[in-house]
Amino acid sequence: MLHDFIYPLVTEGLSSVESAMPRFRTELRELCLFESPSGYKPGLDAVANYLSTLLERLGTQTAIVEDPEGGNALVGTLRGDNPAAPPVLLLCHHDTVHPVGVAEARIRLEGTRFYGPGTVDMKACILLAVYALEVLVQSGYKNFSKILFLSVPDEEITTRYHLDLIYQLCEEQPLVLVMEGARSIGNVVTRRKGGARYVLTAEGLAAHAGSAPEKGKNAVLELAHQIVQFCSLHGWREGVTINAGPMRGGTLPNIVSDFAEVIFDTRYSLLEDRMQTEARWREMMLRQVVPGVKLTLSIEPNAMPPLVATSKSLAMADHVRWIAEDILREKFDPETRGGCSDGCNTAFVGCPTIDGLGAIGGKAHHADEYVELESIPQRTALLAGLIASITTMS
Repeated sequence: MLHDFIYPLVTEGLSSVESAMPRFRTELRELCLFESPSGYKPGLDAVANYLSTLLERLGTQTAIVEDPEGGNALVGTLRGDNPAAPPVLLLCHHDTVHPVGVAEARIRLEGTRFYGPGTVDMKACILLAVYALEVLVQSGYKNFSKILFLSVPDEEITTRYHLDLIYQLCEEQPLVLVMEGARSIGNVVTRRKGGARYVLTAEGLAAHAGSAPEKGKNAVLELAHQIVQFCSLHGWREGVTINAGPMRGGTLPNIVSDFAEVIFDTRYSLLEDRMQTEARWREMMLRQVVPGVKLTLSIEPNAMPPLVATSKSLAMADHVRWIAEDILREKFDPETRGGCSDGCNTAFVGCPTIDGLGAIGGKAHHADEYVELESIPQRTALLAGLIASITTMS
């Protein structure tokens, strides 16, 4: 029964997106020309407005959620005919890590690769989601309650402006499909590590390094000792990684350093691993090589919890497997990732979440970031089929 209408939806959607690829390329170029690094409100707002226009042509109701500092978010709502079906949330972000002024020089097409700032992370992925909705609209499929489309402008930074908006939409307990980039046609991310950044500061006592070094307390030396201790826990539990840097400290070589600071990036598969790592660090801070140096450890705001797979999220991933293998004839490619996404936040509050449903590409955050255009029709058709199948079978 499910196969009878999902199969033509996917195959006909594949054909329609293939025909629409010239338009996709044009719109992707326009999206990438809107330079939208985190915190650059003019560009972020321009992207939100542009996406609103694209969604409205499909009959989607849109709302711009304003923020005076961090940029505007976009919420779209496409309503169906089945109020009993669970809502679906397509979760995106339109901020990038690329500075203003580089887009024009970096945008280019080489064969099937489209290069540009923020292509795979994640402007091509956002556009892919819009085209998947277009496939559903064109097919006449309306056996869903509503499909929510959210793009936030602050995913790439720890100071969040729209995190409460994500949690607000999660109150409806939607099935969450996160539009981060993919590595293959049949790829889906079922698990992600959590991530947190800690700041360790050392406050010592300055003194002349030549005539009175014994009167000083070297903060740089103590911090170096603590960095070695902290990083010794790298891998102490499965999935725990620790990276130190950047760091700064001291003023001049002939002055005993009175201040030093370092940032630690930590990744973990279980939330308890982060808590236990922090507890071990605090024990280590009591073991000093420079007595009297004051050590302070603080966690930066909005640490990401891990995206832990559940029976419901794995059932959603199984729909990806079925569409990839039985309809598109591609290998199913489930994955666990070390990087974080807002899917970590939606999963943490209990929403069934799978990730990595966007476009295939590479070199994210790099000057040569790119997306593979050749795979866009298949990934778009897969997403459209996935939305239809999970709303029907849930």
